[in-house]
Amino acid sequence: MSAKPRHQVVRSIKTPESLAALRTWLGTFEESVRKRGTNSYETGQVTALRGNADHYVEADITDEEKLLVPLFLTRGKWTSRCTCERAVDCKHIYAAGLAWLAAAANEVIAPDPDAKHPITLAPISTVPPPTAFAPPPEKKSFREEWTPVLAAKLGRALTAAEGSQLENLAALYAEFAQAHGTLYPGALLRHGFEHTPPRGAPLYAPAYPGWWDHATTPANPWALWQYIAHDYELAGHTLPKVFRPLTHTAATRATIAEHLLQHDLATWHRALAASDDTGTPARTHPATVELAGLRARVRPEGGLLIEVRPGSGKSWRSPPQKWFVALASARPVDFEHLTPPESALALALSAESRAGLQPPSLRQPLAAEATANIFRTRAAREAIVLPEGQPFILEPAPLVLEASFSATAPERLDLRLVTPDGRSAARATLVTLRPTPIYYFEHRVWSGPPPTPATPLPTAALGDTRLMSRLRAVGLRLPAALEKNVRRIPLRPLLKCWLTPAPDDADTMLFHAQLLARADDHPCEQHWIATGWQWTARGAPTLRRPDDPLLEFDLGPAQAATVRLADFSLVWQEWAGDWSRPVMKTFPEEFVAWHATFPPGLGVEASPGLANLLGPPLRAHVEFSAAHAESAGQDWFNLTVKLRVEDSKLSADEIALLMKARGKWVSLPRHGWQRLEVVSDETDASATAALARLGLDPADVLADGRPATHRIHALQLAAEADLLETRDAALATALRRRVASLAALPTPPLPAGLRATLRPYQQEGFHFLAHLSALGLGGILADDMGLGKTVQTLAWLLYLADAPRPEPTPFRALVVCPKSVTHGWLVESARFTPSVNATAYNPALANPDTQLSSPKPQLLVANYSQLRINSEWFRAQKWDAVILDEGQFIKNPGSQVASVARALLSRHRLVLTGTPIENRLTDLWSLFAFAQPGLLGTQTSFRRQHDQADAEALARLHRRVRHFLLRRTKAEAAPDLPSRTEDEIIVELEGEQRRLYDAELKRARSQLMGVDTNTALAAVRFNVLASLLRLRQICCHPALVDPAHRNLPSAKLDALLERLEELQDEGHQVLVFSQFVGMLELIRDRLVAGNINFLMLTGATENRAELVDEFQRDKTKTVFLLSLKAAGFGLNLTAASYAILYDPWWNPAAEAQAIDRTHRIGQTRPVIAYRLLAEGTVEEKIRALQKDKAALAAAVVQEESLASILDLDSLRSILE
Repeated sequence: MSAKPRHQVVRSIKTPESLAALRTWLGTFEESVRKRGTNSYETGQVTALRGNADHYVEADITDEEKLLVPLFLTRGKWTSRCTCERAVDCKHIYAAGLAWLAAAANEVIAPDPDAKHPITLAPISTVPPPTAFAPPPEKKSFREEWTPVLAAKLGRALTAAEGSQLENLAALYAEFAQAHGTLYPGALLRHGFEHTPPRGAPLYAPAYPGWWDHATTPANPWALWQYIAHDYELAGHTLPKVFRPLTHTAATRATIAEHLLQHDLATWHRALAASDDTGTPARTHPATVELAGLRARVRPEGGLLIEVRPGSGKSWRSPPQKWFVALASARPVDFEHLTPPESALALALSAESRAGLQPPSLRQPLAAEATANIFRTRAAREAIVLPEGQPFILEPAPLVLEASFSATAPERLDLRLVTPDGRSAARATLVTLRPTPIYYFEHRVWSGPPPTPATPLPTAALGDTRLMSRLRAVGLRLPAALEKNVRRIPLRPLLKCWLTPAPDDADTMLFHAQLLARADDHPCEQHWIATGWQWTARGAPTLRRPDDPLLEFDLGPAQAATVRLADFSLVWQEWAGDWSRPVMKTFPEEFVAWHATFPPGLGVEASPGLANLLGPPLRAHVEFSAAHAESAGQDWFNLTVKLRVEDSKLSADEIALLMKARGKWVSLPRHGWQRLEVVSDETDASATAALARLGLDPADVLADGRPATHRIHALQLAAEADLLETRDAALATALRRRVASLAALPTPPLPAGLRATLRPYQQEGFHFLAHLSALGLGGILADDMGLGKTVQTLAWLLYLADAPRPEPTPFRALVVCPKSVTHGWLVESARFTPSVNATAYNPALANPDTQLSSPKPQLLVANYSQLRINSEWFRAQKWDAVILDEGQFIKNPGSQVASVARALLSRHRLVLTGTPIENRLTDLWSLFAFAQPGLLGTQTSFRRQHDQADAEALARLHRRVRHFLLRRTKAEAAPDLPSRTEDEIIVELEGEQRRLYDAELKRARSQLMGVDTNTALAAVRFNVLASLLRLRQICCHPALVDPAHRNLPSAKLDALLERLEELQDEGHQVLVFSQFVGMLELIRDRLVAGNINFLMLTGATENRAELVDEFQRDKTKTVFLLSLKAAGFGLNLTAASYAILYDPWWNPAAEAQAIDRTHRIGQTRPVIAYRLLAEGTVEEKIRALQKDKAALAAAVVQEESLASILDLDSLRSILE
């Protein structure tokens, strides 16, 4: 017979490493389990074995039932879960492991290499034959081997009958082995042994049930004889003389007693667990049925009877069967006429009827589960009555168990049910077992313990922690002789936790935990596993000797700690014997929060990597020092801020990581989890306050953990001289001396050549600029629009031109401004400083061969485009002063024009702007990068220090720049300026315009469906913004989205024309702004048709100055149509006293600039501004958003950019 072909051995589950890991794992099983598992394997209980190439072995085992045992190889470690009751670490798993090791050694196990799916298990052709259970064949028979031994012990030869008895014992054992360790009465009788089965026992029942298990199964004929001999002794039979020399039943009796004891303890465990309630109150559903009164009556014999009362004054009786059937379709409304307890009872019964749990006849007591569900429904309790109809009221004290020594078995205790005062309650009947046991006794109802087994309680149970905890919980009273011998040992909870790299990913850490319960002065220890508390291998109590005290272990404090494990998403790992979870980014915060919930008595042993999470953070102190900035002149100082960390061995890089985390936890490779806290004592508080006054935040300037140096002017540092004196007295003295000399600088008079009368605030502005230039500083004049920044600047330029010069060169100044403002500078220069030769830039100036008809200009006015295009020429020139008007043109520090401006060579630099921060705080950084380079540090550090989300950032920034920036509002500087009133004109869209709007709104909303985050919004932002633009255009006029709609009516246009006609009749001039040039053209056509005189200015207009002059002179020009962007700055239109904003813009500052075209110095009449808004549209939402966003501090920031405003929440609110 040829051998079957074998498959190629697959290495993953048969490598030496995996097999060694399997042997190691099997070696961790308890010794008794290993013995029983070896026996199972050797007796052939492993009937089939299958393997998978990657990670899986599966065994079929036939024990008392057929079992499936899988073995998993995961990350180099083996685990399993059997289908038997024990489930883990059982003999079946051990037997399967042995079978796999044997099969691997014989190389007969492998998956089918042709299998289509890798998880398909290929059957194994053969399994190594088990070792024979019966003793191996001997050269001599059992009779021949033992005859001389017994003859020597008896001192005589054996008789033929005695020899036959030896043969009978050998034959009986052979039959016993064939029956897999089971001995039947018939076999005993057939082979001549006496046996009297218990009365009523079936003939096929085993002879000695429960006397041995697989670990203690008799291994040879003499071992079997010891059990038979014990049976002889119990029955009073005479032992055969030939067997007496080898009969030693003492050890056998002990083994049997231990097995029976464990069986009884298991019975008690099951009995006490029977009352554990895992049910839930009945849930109800709608239905319909007619009811009268309803109650549940306690039966004296136990259980509940349902009774109904047909009507008032009628007697109670059992309900008819059809009534119960109708309950299955009853509705809560059908029970409204009942009392609340009766209604709750009816609903509970209705649920039982639908579940089919109730027997057909309600004349019988309710089933146990139905009774339990009624008791679970607390609202129905008042509808339960006692047998005589009394209310159901539980006695305040429960029935308890009282133990006494058994008269027939001294090592056992008889338990009886007694009342709190000790009277027997043996006649009490059980009403319900769940949710808690309730008894009826002496016409009253009592709570109490669950029914106990008829078997007396072994005294050994007093050492069973779980069993005694349950018994004590139900009030077990021990005999006084035992009670005084009880030693109560509290088990204190201890949590062990540590970190390890994940087996399959070294970059991922795993958190492990073990919850232990330990005795303080006793070597006992339990650990909490998935199924409850269990003694550890080394912590189980030793066997109790007769004179030893009874140990009662108290798990109360430890039990309280078990609920905390569930709060941390831990998973029990059977193979590792611990709880674990991955360490994610938020682990430190979660661990600290979890630890804070631990009960006070819980001890914690953490590995070094975790211990830091349980202790205080590292402490650091802020220190600063100042020194002259030698390369920047005597008025500048380098302020260095650094951090000193207490008791630390951290490197500078590690401290940097901690500082960047801003107080959050960081995992450092050499030091575990760490957190840095900047503490503040009195010295630190002084330093921090000083830094705050200078506009610096220690947490910001030290964000990278390394010393940070900032350039600070003497004027800024002067207020901190006292604090500096404690660090460097000489420096403080020099600082005070220099500040005093700066303060002594004389205030210059206005230049003689100035042809203007400056208001007081304008004179203050001139002095500010003169003071900056005297100190060699640049700055920003950021007055509100309309307050005369131009005339203040011209006065300053005239002052510079008249001042003595270090070099005999002509005075040269450059003004860079928007193209639309160029003409205004030339006009106002000629008006207020006629002695200064001002000229507009012409590319011919860059040609050295060009012959100029007039002297070289002292003041050159160029626009930003010219600066950018001719940057090489502008950078090559030396200027006495450079002024950037409307400085927001360089707010983007990365733009080409900003870069060229910063590269200009000039002694003095000035920025003019009405909105120093138009969109972001970095706008101001860009302005100062030109005006006073280095004042605000690098752009990166500035962004970190002045995060716009930080509420304190604006205040710090204001303090940092206050010596270099002057800003006055109209209310502060020109209280005599005429009033400005802003109002809203609300119109309602109708007809086709409304239909078009609603259709577009529906499309816009659909684009946001399913968008839950700003990241998801980015993918559809363009389309959403395009829809939003179309919605705004439809509000203005449908023709803006489709020229075919030109003849459709527009509610806003009609309202505008009505208002303009009224204002024309009253003789007013009006500015009308729109951001849509197409809308201005539509308005123009209606003005022409209505014979209303107008002018129009857009970005394409060339003769801006002429149009402005014409509007100012000609009072017949009623309307000036203006593009919002083209006319937002540089125009003086004080002839108008009305301004109408046809459509709202996101930027409130842009609208304010538009209104300021007329509300400015020179205006003598009150200014009224109207906003036209379409009701119930995005225009109203935009206006509301403007008001919300305008609440930012006006001293530094005016509003946010469109990108910042239109986040997901803002878009939803606009389109809702």
